[in-house]
Amino acid sequence: MLLSVALLAIYAVYGYLLGTIERSWPLLAGAVFSAVAAVGVALLKPWARYLVYLLTAGFIVKLAVSIYDGFRSGYYNFQFSNAEEIVSSLLPSLILVILALISCWLVSRHFTMQRTSASLPFGREPADEGPGDGA
Repeated sequence: MLLSVALLAIYAVYGYLLGTIERSWPLLAGAVFSAVAAVGVALLKPWARYLVYLLTAGFIVKLAVSIYDGFRSGYYNFQFSNAEEIVSSLLPSLILVILALISCWLVSRHFTMQRTSASLPFGREPADEGPGDGA
């Protein structure tokens, strides 16, 4: 969870700085959503997971559109001499996508476990349930 909160906070600051420099309302909106999601996840609010999912999906779609536009405009053919250089230039973006997906997984896992343990009687943990235990 701490990783998710940290990534959301970093994105909020980065989105705000870049959004004010470029005067881009989508980046500023993303920064606000990210800050709200960071606070919500830090406070363990179940609604915050949906913001994390939405931000991750938006990030992946925006990155895919950006890469597509780069190929369509000929940027990669002009800037790089072979496919290996193109892939290595996209590795930082791939790492960010992997971190965003890990954040989604961590948030989902936490809130799923929280919901499961809340439904067990007398505050028992899922690990306390054995094959012969009945509720």
